[in-house]
Amino acid sequence: MAQTHASILSMMKDEGPRLLEWLAYHRLIGFDAIWIYTNDCRDGTDTMLDRLAAMGLCRHCANVVPSGKKPQPHALTLAEKNHALLDTDWLLPIDADEFLHIKTGDGTLAALLAACPTGTEGIAANWRMMGSNGIAAWSPDPILPRFTRGAPEDFRRGWGVKTLFKPYPHLKLGIHRPGVKGAAHHPDRLERLRTRHWVNGSGLRLPPSFMADGWRGSAATYGYDLAEIAHFAVQSREAYLLRGDRGNVNLKPDKYDATYFAVFDRNEAALPGLSAWSDRIAALVADWLTDATLRRLHDQSRDWHHIRLAQLRATPGHAGRMAELARAADTPIAALDGILFVQPLAPEGKALVGKMRAAGIPDADIARQIAARVAQLEVERDAREVAELRAMGLRS
Repeated sequence: MAQTHASILSMMKDEGPRLLEWLAYHRLIGFDAIWIYTNDCRDGTDTMLDRLAAMGLCRHCANVVPSGKKPQPHALTLAEKNHALLDTDWLLPIDADEFLHIKTGDGTLAALLAACPTGTEGIAANWRMMGSNGIAAWSPDPILPRFTRGAPEDFRRGWGVKTLFKPYPHLKLGIHRPGVKGAAHHPDRLERLRTRHWVNGSGLRLPPSFMADGWRGSAATYGYDLAEIAHFAVQSREAYLLRGDRGNVNLKPDKYDATYFAVFDRNEAALPGLSAWSDRIAALVADWLTDATLRRLHDQSRDWHHIRLAQLRATPGHAGRMAELARAADTPIAALDGILFVQPLAPEGKALVGKMRAAGIPDADIARQIAARVAQLEVERDAREVAELRAMGLRS
C-alpha cells in the first residue's frame, strides 16, 4: 500500500460548528489524511464526518466506548490496530481545539519539515495556550479570527506537547507523545525509542529521557521558533460552559471548572498569526458547503448548539457560573500559585491535598505549598536535562 505523506488522528464529540474550520486549516497546511474517531455525538458531528468522508475529505471511525472505559484511551487503542492509519510517513495526534501553527516559511508542513535538521523523526511542539480575548458570548463563527491572544512563551504551565512523528515498530499511541508497547518486559524497545531523533518546536534536539517519559517541556527543552500547538482550551465563557456540558475524553469529574479557566485563559501576548489563514479557510469551507447535504448537516449542528445553549442559560445558577468565569478571567499569571489546581496532580498529590484540606489548611496555603514543591521538582528536571544535553554535546 502506498504511504500517505502526513496524517492526523483526532477524537471528537459535539464539535460540529468548529469542525470545518479545523479540518480545512489542517488540509491547507499539508495533511492529506485526517482520521477522526467519534463517540456519543449529540449535535450530528458524526453524520457530518460521514458526509465529509464520502466527499474524500477525511476518514471517520466510530469509537464505541465500553462501559467503564475512557473515550480517548479507547480510541487510541482502536487506532493502534488500524493499519491504514499507521501507514503514513508522519502522524500527529491532536484534539479538536488544537491547531498546529507552523511559523517558518509559508506556514505549511513541508516548510516545517524542511526547517528541521536532517534525520528528524519527531517534533514535540509545545502548547500555546490561547485565551478568551475577554469574550463572553458563544458564537458558531470561526475561532481563529476571534481568539488572537494567548500565553507568553515562558508560561510554564502551558508547556505540554503534541508530537508529530514517524511511526515505528511496537508503537504505543499517546495523546502527548508516543511510546512503545511492552516497555517493562522489552527494555530494548524503550532503548531504541530513546535513540530516535526528536526535536522541539525550535528544531533543537531533545534528550533521550524525553522520549521515554516526557509529556511537557522543561526550561531545557521548550521551543516556539518553528512550530507550536495553538490550544484553544477555553474560547469564550459560554463556549467553555458548553465544553463542560459535553464532558471530557478522560471522564474527569468537574474538569472544566473556574480554576481551569483561571489557569488557561491567558491573554498576555498578541498572537494573530493563525488568523492569516482565515480567508483561505473560509474559501475552502464555502466550496465544501456547496454540497447540499453537508450544508444541511452543518446548519443542523449549529442549530443544536444554539438550542442547547439556550437551555443552559435557563438553568438555575447560570448567571453565577458566568460571573465566576468572569472573575477567573481576571486572574494574572503572578497570582496562579495561590489558586489550588488539583487536576494535573498525580494520585499521591491529590491524596495529599485531601489530607491537608481535612486538617483545615486553607486552599490558598495548600496551593502555595504545592506550587513550591512543583517548582523544586521542575528545577531538578531542568538540571538533569541540561546535563543530558551537555553530555550529548548539544549544550555549552
